[in-house]
Amino acid sequence: MTTEYRFEVEGRFLPYVRMTQRGKWVKARAREYLASQDALSWELRRQMVENGWERIPKGVPLEVEVWIEQTERLHTKDFDNELKAVVDAAEGVVYENDRWIDRCFIDRRIGPKDRIVFVVRTLDSDRRLDRNAGQNRAV
Repeated sequence: MTTEYRFEVEGRFLPYVRMTQRGKWVKARAREYLASQDALSWELRRQMVENGWERIPKGVPLEVEVWIEQTERLHTKDFDNELKAVVDAAEGVVYENDRWIDRCFIDRRIGPKDRIVFVVRTLDSDRRLDRNAGQNRAV
């Protein structure tokens, strides 16, 4: 049985910023990113409680979808850093660990307001591939 959680978060967020252990305390950009992460995590937590959802336990394969809607230009940030920011904010709140994400989809678009739509679905635990899948075959 598939479980689906759908979150909508209004406003802007900062994409992932690479940092060292020391850098997160001394670099302004790192501190701003961590504050953005904290705010996003708290909003996800609020929606989890509001909907009566339980955190998805470790060992459950997951699929995530992220829609990033912005009122202005789209291509000012790397989309992989935007995805990482959302996925990391959900870790420990929506699911135990993002290592269980097996499939993801991200879409950026211009819209009437700045917001993120984040959907998390559980997948079947038995997801073995066909033995021949993905192999190159001579035709």
